[in-house]
Amino acid sequence: MKAKTVTQGLVRGLVQGLCAFLFLFCFQQIKAVDYEVVSPNGELKIKLHINGSTQYEILQGETSLIGVSTIALNLHSGLVVGAGTVKSTETNSVNTTLPVLIGKNKTLDEKYNERIIHFNENYDLIIRAYNEGIAYRWKTELTGNIIIDDERLEYNFSGSPTTYFPEADNLEHWEKSYTVNTANRFSASRYAVTPVLFSWPNSSHKIVIAEADLYDYPGLYIQATGNNAMKGMWAKYPETVEEPDNIYSNHKPLTRYNYIATTTGTRTFPWRVFAVSNDDKSLLNNELVYLLAEPQRLTNTDWIVPGKTAWEWWHKAMLDPSVDPNVPAYGNANLGFNLYKYYVDFAAKNNIQYLTLDAGWSESYIKRLCDYARGKGVKIIVWTWASVPLEEAGWVAKQKRNGVSGAKIDFFNRNDQIAMTWGHRIAQELADSEMIGIFHGCPVPTGLNRTFPNILNFEAILGNEENFWRKGCSPDYHVQFPFIRSLAGPEDFTPGSMRNKTKTSFQPVDKDNIVPSSQGTRAHELSMYIVFDQWLGFLCDAPTEYMKYPDILDFLAHVPTVWDKTVPLDAQLGEYIVMAKQTGKEWYVGGMSSWAAHDVTVDFSFLSPGTSWQAAILKDGQNAGNYPTRYAGDTITVTSESRLALNMAQGGGFVIRLTEVEETGETDIK
Repeated sequence: MKAKTVTQGLVRGLVQGLCAFLFLFCFQQIKAVDYEVVSPNGELKIKLHINGSTQYEILQGETSLIGVSTIALNLHSGLVVGAGTVKSTETNSVNTTLPVLIGKNKTLDEKYNERIIHFNENYDLIIRAYNEGIAYRWKTELTGNIIIDDERLEYNFSGSPTTYFPEADNLEHWEKSYTVNTANRFSASRYAVTPVLFSWPNSSHKIVIAEADLYDYPGLYIQATGNNAMKGMWAKYPETVEEPDNIYSNHKPLTRYNYIATTTGTRTFPWRVFAVSNDDKSLLNNELVYLLAEPQRLTNTDWIVPGKTAWEWWHKAMLDPSVDPNVPAYGNANLGFNLYKYYVDFAAKNNIQYLTLDAGWSESYIKRLCDYARGKGVKIIVWTWASVPLEEAGWVAKQKRNGVSGAKIDFFNRNDQIAMTWGHRIAQELADSEMIGIFHGCPVPTGLNRTFPNILNFEAILGNEENFWRKGCSPDYHVQFPFIRSLAGPEDFTPGSMRNKTKTSFQPVDKDNIVPSSQGTRAHELSMYIVFDQWLGFLCDAPTEYMKYPDILDFLAHVPTVWDKTVPLDAQLGEYIVMAKQTGKEWYVGGMSSWAAHDVTVDFSFLSPGTSWQAAILKDGQNAGNYPTRYAGDTITVTSESRLALNMAQGGGFVIRLTEVEETGETDIK
């Protein structure tokens, strides 16, 4: 009996020893592999942990912003991209200058450190750390086609950051106001379009979540999961759509497959972007999405002309014959050659490069109108449904033959995988006919304006048309989205309203022959031409309204829409913005306030020293907070040493045009 017990003990000991050896051996094989990628200035860091899964953390300095979070692609075959083993890694550093054809800076510093992790399972993880933020993307080299059931993208935030959440209730629209709350207050059923901003209380740390270089893949939403955590969410792949044979339909998906994408096994996937800042104003000049976008495809770009455009749709084509007795029959019932001819003449006289014809124009007179406009040096843009150039063969080429210079493409209204190929297809077809484009009713841009610089504006914003229906396009919103949505790309906001209202007097209206109004002061409205990013600047109001105010019309005739340099001067998210932009030898400064009044001081140290500048100012008039159409003009002389104190009313603002004076003289302010 004793011998048997001893034998059992020996066997048990051998088994336990063998198990311990195997555990230790396996642990050595699957132990976590850690990597770091640090920004060139040393301020940002992403940590990677690979241990049967891939996880990341993001730190700013020594402060954790996002704790350990898992990323992966879950394939229908069972392969999990990110759950493999590391074969090798490589590192790269880039420090160069990137030219920008059309934008708010003529050049960008492109500086980043990169690590590429090669997995034995034939895929890579590419990670970059810029001074402006962090980004990563997957790259697969798998045979044949693959189906992606889902992507795993976690954001486990450290602490409970305040969240600017453009909440969505469907998968069809990207014009959203911000719900502002702490991250832990959003229930798991709530989701938002991107970009989304997270701001840590009692500190200056901020992250904007976005994506870049998106093609043939669904667009990113952010969904709350509770406990200060969120995750990525994507529209499923469409199975059946509404009105598939109707060319004037956005083909809303009716049923969907249980996966998000079907694609080739060898490709790159979108960049997952984390724009990071500890300074509000630097977000106003963060172009990380542009830097990560696919480089420009077009070789000949001489025909791409940014500028300003007259437009009839917002003000219902209503003109004021008391200002100009020569106006033709007006209103939407009279859209036609004679009425549009009047707009062309207005544009030609006031250095406005385009006239945009919105819904209601007709093929019957378009060629005649284009011929007339060409003789005046004005180009014509026409509106259409996104489905038309996609499904009507030769539509773009036909409009080119008519003399049309561009198209406003509306009602995309989807961002599933199929829909996210439409923008590239339309942009290329427009480029083939040397035509510019405006994307309206479209998903949030992800750098397409770099790849196809002929696409000048993208909506995905609560622009002035929102004033038809709701109160969301307010001064409070105007000093939020430039820190968030504008990081994704230029907007199609359509500013220029001369019908300015206070917070209490504004009411939405959408009736034919009744012109809507806008929220905020007149000077606030003018500041949009400097603060907002719009490579095609709309004048949304009637020519006869601008004729009433020659100084405003002079400003609109001169203000550019693209810039050589942008310098944010002062800003506080949700409160106010002061920004300087340069084109050629001129500088412009724009300031705007929320529904709270703000006193600001413009520091002119961005100007060249030793030179005097004439500053033509349009600012809030006396008691403009209560009488928002009031504005005042002034002209002074400044130098780089000057400082100018200005008061912005409730919903107020100002604009300054700076032109160089030939000889240095005394300034009006110190």
